[in-house]
Amino acid sequence: MITKKIGLFFEKYSFKLLIAWIVVLAMLYSALSIVRHNNFQSGAFDLGLYDQSVWKYSQFQAPYNTIKNRFILGDHLALTLPILAPLFWIWNDPRMLLIFQAFWVSLSALPVFLLVKNRGYSSFTALCLTFVYSLFYGIQFMVFFDFHPVAIGVGLIPWLLYFLESKRWKLLIGTISLLLFTQENMGIALASLGLIYINQKQYRKIAIKFILGGFLASFVAILITRSLSPVGFEYAPQIDLNPFNLITNLFNSNEKQLVWLYSFSWFSFLPMLSPGAIFAVLLDLSQYFLTGEAFARMWSPFMHHRAMLAPFLLLGTLDAINLLKRKIKPEFIAIFMVVVALLLQYKFHFALNKLSKPIYWQSEKWMEDNRKLTAMIPKNMSIASTQNIVPHLSHRSQIYLIYPREHEIKGNPCGRKLCWWLDFPVEAKYIVINSSEQQTLTQLLESPQNFHEAVENMEKLGKIKLEKKIGTAYLYKVKK
Repeated sequence: MITKKIGLFFEKYSFKLLIAWIVVLAMLYSALSIVRHNNFQSGAFDLGLYDQSVWKYSQFQAPYNTIKNRFILGDHLALTLPILAPLFWIWNDPRMLLIFQAFWVSLSALPVFLLVKNRGYSSFTALCLTFVYSLFYGIQFMVFFDFHPVAIGVGLIPWLLYFLESKRWKLLIGTISLLLFTQENMGIALASLGLIYINQKQYRKIAIKFILGGFLASFVAILITRSLSPVGFEYAPQIDLNPFNLITNLFNSNEKQLVWLYSFSWFSFLPMLSPGAIFAVLLDLSQYFLTGEAFARMWSPFMHHRAMLAPFLLLGTLDAINLLKRKIKPEFIAIFMVVVALLLQYKFHFALNKLSKPIYWQSEKWMEDNRKLTAMIPKNMSIASTQNIVPHLSHRSQIYLIYPREHEIKGNPCGRKLCWWLDFPVEAKYIVINSSEQQTLTQLLESPQNFHEAVENMEKLGKIKLEKKIGTAYLYKVKK
């Protein structure tokens, strides 16, 4: 009787509960990324890079990105970025992209719920699976990391799946088109979906089209990207065709192993019962794990790349529940999955846990100095700055990234053969830096000691002149 009442309650209020969860999750994800940005933890790669590009679209300027010194489509073929431009007509601030990303990804919980319901499962099961999906560790770290176009694709795929299984063909075609326009590797994501659906007779023809069309779309997109880039396509994998090496390259680092562990354990290892899901995950990860050491950062479980695994693993989970439902009630499986996910969240301290830590919300003096100084800088000023300050100055036509490097400097300001120096394009008329020792290697692209030595060397030789100082934040004019 109690079980029946609980079931009736969820059937009656499931949609209201779902909407409430989407709103709460969107607020949590927004807070996660905005607090990080406010505290100067976001970076030129990727928030600054895409923020400047979308801002230029909003100003009807050509999307030439000065951070990477190329037409933005020569980095990633992100043809959906112009759609985001009106966001800056509402609020002309980089945080608008972070809010959009949080709400867009959270909204994908709706088609996940509808998809599970469409397969005949109860509202309770659908809510549980939606909860697990929307908190997937890869999605958490995608939101935490910065803004990236891959978030658009992650939000589109659940709609694609729902439109496919509910046979809404026009909406399906439109969603696939948007997906393929989002980034050059979204064709691989479409092919991965085909690998899962090819085992289902009713979808076999469509699955083959997904696979062939997906690979073709990615191939064409890569050719276009390469033609628009001054250095060609940067993200091509280096594939070792030796069968033994091919397999070991998928597991031969601690980071790769963590990706496998976190991804499958989050869904209680149920996708292991779905060959299609395993092949889909293999295909997606191969484009990162088979790359050379130069792109080892793409192996990390803590970047936006891992969010794309969520829909593949969800479909694998549904396949597994379908196999097990004669012996175990789907509701019991769903409850077990929620418990496992919450335990993993507690054990591994995934990104949302940061919101529970007071230090994450704490603003330090050097951050406040940066806020005051950046607020005073005119929008038309050509600026070079550090990785963590660039996203706060990227709503301008000319924003550049500073690279600290060692050079043989005429005048030998440091008394050694090689002296630390700040490299940035000659177009920059000013530089903005912060001298706080609390900044990290990631934020400065070098140790604080070497970075400060570079600033001192440039001051000694009269290459930069102090214009404004607020605490540890400095604005220098570049002397030619």
